[in-house]
Order: sequence, then C-alpha cells, then structure tokens
Amino acid sequence: MTAPAPGRARSLRSLLAGLVRYGLVGLANAATYYGTYLLALPHASYLVAHAVGLGVAMVVSFLLNCRFTFHVRPTWTRLLLYPASQVVNILATTVGVVGLVHLGVDERLAPLVAAALALPVSFLAARFLITRALASPTDVGDPPRATTGPVPLMDAVTRPLPLPGPR
Repeated sequence: MTAPAPGRARSLRSLLAGLVRYGLVGLANAATYYGTYLLALPHASYLVAHAVGLGVAMVVSFLLNCRFTFHVRPTWTRLLLYPASQVVNILATTVGVVGLVHLGVDERLAPLVAAALALPVSFLAARFLITRALASPTDVGDPPRATTGPVPLMDAVTRPLPLPGPR
C-alpha cells in the first residue's frame, strides 16, 4: 500500500482537523444550551426554556462553526440554511438510537454512541451548508459594496452579518 499524495494527505488532515473543531463547537453548543435553559427555567415553562436554549445555542453554534470550524464569514444566507444541518443530525441520531437499541445496546448508552456515530454526517452537512450552498462573491472575501438605495433581496441575504471583529 502506498502513502497518499501530499496534497491528498494535507486535505485529509484538514478535514480531520475540521471534524475535531466541529466536535469542540458541539461541546460548547451543549453547554450554551444547558446554561441558557437553566437561566430561562425560573422565568418560563420548561418547554419555553428548552426552545430559548435551542435558539441561543443554534446561533452560537452557527457563529462558532463559521469562524472557528470552517473559517468563513457568517452571512444571513448561511444563518438561514444552518438549521438544515441540524435536521440531518437529528435524523442520523434518531436512526442510530433506534438501530443501536434493536441491536441490544443499553437505552441509556445508545444516544451517546449514536451522537458519536452521527458526528461525521452532521459535520459534512454543516460544512456543505456553511461553505458551499448558495455561494456568492460576498461569501469568498469580497467586501460588501456600498449602496445608497434599496438592497436587492439576494444581496441582502448574502451580505455578511454585522459582527464586531478585526478589520
């Protein structure tokens, strides 16, 4: 067996590094969800606290994945598409839990194993939606152009989110 070509090996290392960063963002996401849930719980029902926690965690996860995992500029389009990657994760973990329980894995352990097994699928879905879906010139580093009149809808949704940061 021969070693992979240098470019391919670099690409595989880059993909693996992105997967690790995605997993770290997932841990931060879980902590954000739970912290927000606990903060909201004294002021709302558990279901409202859950929804608020999911919403906050989804936005934080999106921003961290754009900046830290995939090194792209967050845009409104990416933000609107990002929940679709979570649908992939929910489906993959649900199928995984059901399959693992049917194979005899303990019901308390099955969700953890399913989450670990779904991580690559969820990563690839998020990677596609954040870095490749509906790419436009503003997504690849061109500064947004100044406008004086109404902004066309497609330009408005592909424009970078107004976040503080280095200029």
